[in-house]
Amino acid sequence: MSARGSFLRVAIAVSAVLSGPFAWAAQPCDALQGCAAKACRLDAEIEMAKSKGDAKRLASLERERGQMARCSDEGLKQKRKVALDQAQKKIDKRASELEKAQASDDATRIKKAQRNLDSARKAYAQIENSPL
Repeated sequence: MSARGSFLRVAIAVSAVLSGPFAWAAQPCDALQGCAAKACRLDAEIEMAKSKGDAKRLASLERERGQMARCSDEGLKQKRKVALDQAQKKIDKRASELEKAQASDDATRIKKAQRNLDSARKAYAQIENSPL
């Protein structure tokens, strides 16, 4: 057996062992909705930051967790609506830029505009598919 093959097997085994507890911990959060789900996800991220010793990320997460007292499901829905509206405006702007690029017949400019439009659509989809 080559060294590469054995390294790959060890890497897979280690990732399976390390990801197991985190995958199990994420499952209860999936059953929750709104502010409860957000608090659960923040708690899981805080634990992960503690285990990694990431003090800067930990401070940020704990500050965000402290602000959860003012969280409301309706507020989260409103923030999501605003984010979706902004993402849609960006898609519209990028589509307009693509049309201008296509009118100019500049292949480089068209490719760049298409990449930007694809990126804006991907960002919209991520917001749309993200939990509240």
